[in-house]
Amino acid sequence: MRAIATVSNDIRETPDDWGKVTSKLVFRKVYIDGLYKLSHFRHIWVIFGFHKSRETRMKIHPMHDPAKPLVGVFASHSPTRPNKIGLTLVELVSVRKNIVTVRGLDAFDGTPVFDIKPYEKEIDY
Repeated sequence: MRAIATVSNDIRETPDDWGKVTSKLVFRKVYIDGLYKLSHFRHIWVIFGFHKSRETRMKIHPMHDPAKPLVGVFASHSPTRPNKIGLTLVELVSVRKNIVTVRGLDAFDGTPVFDIKPYEKEIDY
């Protein structure tokens, strides 16, 4: 897989609330035509790589909180997965040239974006 865009934000450590984080997805120029009419949607799915995560664990405490009971990694949003792929439904704020601005993406600055897809209630229920 090749990155089609890169996340740009000020996030370098996990914030208290990812929902408040605004990020820019900076697309490579070759993909600009693929953004045509994306602004018609209110939400999009972002598929990205956990580029800082090196370890894999099959059981984790959600939110890295040892007070929470262990769950399997596939029953969590943990980045300690066998394949370092993330998927998040985000609010689409704007589309301008090769910059897609979103809110709620749980990704650090510099994260590679592999794909995006529009959220469609009829399909993604």
